[in-house]
Amino acid sequence: MAKQKKDAINNTATTKAPTRQMWKRSIVALVILGICFSAVIGKLSVLQIVQADQWRERAVAQQMSDSIISPKRGTIYDTNMTVLAQSATVWTVIMSPKDIEDEETRVKIADELSAMLEVDRDTLYKKTLKTNSQYEVVKAKIEHPLAETLSTWIQDNGLTGVFRIIEDYKRYYPLNSLASEVLGFTGTDNNGLYGLEAYYEETLAGKPGRIVTAKNGWGDELSTKMKFEKTVDAEDGNSLVLTIDSVVQYYAEKYLEIAVKENGCTNRGACIIMDVNTGGLVAMATKGDFDPNDPMTVTDPDAAAAIALLSGDERSAALKKAREEQWVNKPISDYYEPGSVFKVFTSAMALEEDVVNENTSFFCNGAITIAGTRVGCHKSGGHGSENFVQAVSNSCNPAFAEIGQKLGRSLFWKYYQGFGFTERTGIDMLSESRVTSTLYHNEDQLNIMELSVSAFGQTFKVTPIQMITAMAAVANGGKLMQPYVVQQVLDADGNVVKNTEPTVKRQVISEETSERLCKILDVSVNSGSKNAYVAGYRMAGKTGTSDKTDQNNATGTKNVVASFSGFAPSDNPQYAILLLLDEPQVAVRFGGTISAPVAQKIMAETLPYLGVEPVYTDEEIAAMERTTPDVKGKEVAVAQSMLTNSELRYKVVGSGSTVVKQVPDKGETIPKNGMVVLYTDENELSKTTTVPNFSGMTLAQANVAAANANVNIQMIGLGLESGEAKASSQSIAEGTSVALGTVVKVNFIYQDSIA
Repeated sequence: MAKQKKDAINNTATTKAPTRQMWKRSIVALVILGICFSAVIGKLSVLQIVQADQWRERAVAQQMSDSIISPKRGTIYDTNMTVLAQSATVWTVIMSPKDIEDEETRVKIADELSAMLEVDRDTLYKKTLKTNSQYEVVKAKIEHPLAETLSTWIQDNGLTGVFRIIEDYKRYYPLNSLASEVLGFTGTDNNGLYGLEAYYEETLAGKPGRIVTAKNGWGDELSTKMKFEKTVDAEDGNSLVLTIDSVVQYYAEKYLEIAVKENGCTNRGACIIMDVNTGGLVAMATKGDFDPNDPMTVTDPDAAAAIALLSGDERSAALKKAREEQWVNKPISDYYEPGSVFKVFTSAMALEEDVVNENTSFFCNGAITIAGTRVGCHKSGGHGSENFVQAVSNSCNPAFAEIGQKLGRSLFWKYYQGFGFTERTGIDMLSESRVTSTLYHNEDQLNIMELSVSAFGQTFKVTPIQMITAMAAVANGGKLMQPYVVQQVLDADGNVVKNTEPTVKRQVISEETSERLCKILDVSVNSGSKNAYVAGYRMAGKTGTSDKTDQNNATGTKNVVASFSGFAPSDNPQYAILLLLDEPQVAVRFGGTISAPVAQKIMAETLPYLGVEPVYTDEEIAAMERTTPDVKGKEVAVAQSMLTNSELRYKVVGSGSTVVKQVPDKGETIPKNGMVVLYTDENELSKTTTVPNFSGMTLAQANVAAANANVNIQMIGLGLESGEAKASSQSIAEGTSVALGTVVKVNFIYQDSIA
């Protein structure tokens, strides 16, 4: 017993108090446990608080199948609601490889569907092997007939669970290349990439919809019978109504394209027509251009041929460059030296500040010496004594250098800024070029040489949109308008959600100065730039021929920009035009010779179409063409009397007493004193004549040649003074056999050298 008690005492004695080392270990363990617990708590806090939305979205993504419903992009209309760009329904083919049952079906799909949809067979087969996928795009944007064929194939082969054909949209431009640089184009995802399509992307695009379908834990879609599906409809985009008139745009592009080709312009051509009282653009054209339905195709045949000869990176770079160049909207993106057209604004400055008046006299001996440097006039020997109005019509450089010096740098700089040449116009279009001080001389840089030369439009650069906006201010009473191309924004139901109101940026010159200058520019067209004359419409304006002082062409001489800008009618201006041909490669490159006639053709068709009423002078009425009366079936004597009363001549062919045929036919236009051939014998109807070559003839010579050949000539491009004009082209080629009395349209241009 004593021993047991002793042992118990001994055992108790062996249970010692915690040592210092044991305390340290316990503390370390507690610290580690605390750190681990804190880390867990911290991670839970991050997951549940900081990253809650992210994990919630991932959870939803695992539980939901989300498909996008494409919105319908808004339509772009011209001012008369003619469709310029629209989205048409197409279909996209979606495949669910997970639902393909066997290898035989995969092979069948790859073989037959690749041929039907014209997609790569191997690529399609690889998609069929993605057995965890339910959404593989086979082909996007197929047309309705192919979608119908595909739908039948899917049903016939029992593959309705594998394929879906979902509605989508594709952009179409029904008028093809018309206004292409203005409209721009979209990409394969229907997003705007260029032009108005890009600038108004948020307006046009709309908002996509969604089809959300619940999935189980394995990622499979739940049965549609359980109604775990929600559809959010797409919101269609808004539409644009432009100020552009597609008919006027057609006229501008038609004649501009001809001029660019005939004059061999290596840097394209541009034309803008503006409503001077609103700032709205009625037309904006560039040639060459492209087809927005196929914007990646290079339309310049020479450029395309050159690219075809290249390969590798060199070919890719050349192709990229050619595409980007044809997409450039020249009227708002290119800079050029305006040349003598700028004399309009120097004139406005000088008249406004009473530096000159209509009777101020100048003397031009062919040159002027400025700071020891001789600056020549475009007319050899000079213009001699002339007043201010004549100096404008003559486009006399020495006179305008003198006017610039009279103005002085401060006044010139004041109005240069006032007309908007130091800033962007702010037109609602993509890619309007920046305007920096490197493009012009600021006030401090306008020394006597810079001031004198700037006064007649050289050594600085502007954009065409700046030029036409300033010209409109000269015409409309001195108001600088804000230019624009979008008149209205419409919602999907056609309701107007936004309307553009004309905005006056500032008054640059007085109404009185504007009226005086309009009269002077009227004289300029009728006595100077006569190739821009339009009967009944009192065109006013100025030509320009500016050297490209920073480059040479292939022959080592300076390239030029030949231009014309003006407006009509001069006594009540409504529409202004700017026409420029960039780098023409012809012998005669003056704006008055090659640009003014193009503007004349465009305005001669545009003004009547736009409802501008002509007001003819007595001289114009006397010179106007006649309409042939209907004399077929009438006695010869009666027919002769009717033609004489219409101030027309006649020629009788045959010995019959009744007219069986007339040439020109009834209702056709024919020059005053033109000849109508009266056939009185059926056997004589086969008689023909040969069209002469009118090229280079004066009007008098052409009339003689036409009379000798028994044809009529309809003269195009002539004002009331026609002595200097020469025939440049004809509607029916020389040597062509035609019926007696046929009307041949002959285009005449004045062989002037007005810059």
